[in-house]
Amino acid sequence: MIKLPPGISIDEVPLEIRYKGVLRGLLSRIKGLYEAIYARYGEDGLELIREVSIAYGEQAAKSARRDSEEWEIERVGLYLVKVFNNMRAEGEVVEFDTHRVAIMVPQCPYPFTDPAICAAHTSMECALVKGLNPNLEYRIEKSLPAGDACCLHVLSDGKKEAEVKTGGL
Repeated sequence: MIKLPPGISIDEVPLEIRYKGVLRGLLSRIKGLYEAIYARYGEDGLELIREVSIAYGEQAAKSARRDSEEWEIERVGLYLVKVFNNMRAEGEVVEFDTHRVAIMVPQCPYPFTDPAICAAHTSMECALVKGLNPNLEYRIEKSLPAGDACCLHVLSDGKKEAEVKTGGL
């Protein structure tokens, strides 16, 4: 905090309210930067966003894992919930088992409107998941920027999907 001279004060905003407002502004600024990069550099700009996002996801996974064993899907799913909560995202875990975790988010915290920018940005989550367990997959099955009613972020080991395709054989 910035120390004020004696006799001068400003109203203190509760941390929860201050954090929410500042974070919303920063996320909107990131969205604006991404849009400017994409507008100016096209596909090269998207590649730059992907590269930075992937590097961030890999570093976050390395920091979280600390050279421990690969994390089980449930632990990775809970970690993703922490990531979303840190971004003040609203939503709900709609599936949570040993093969699949699905997180529904009804409003983008950034808020992205372009599917290409969203995909480039969320390469961070893909890299994070791979860093925590290379056998898991991360994908966005529904996307607000693509016109869906919500975003559905899905973490899976591929087994549940394989059972559906083969009829459980």
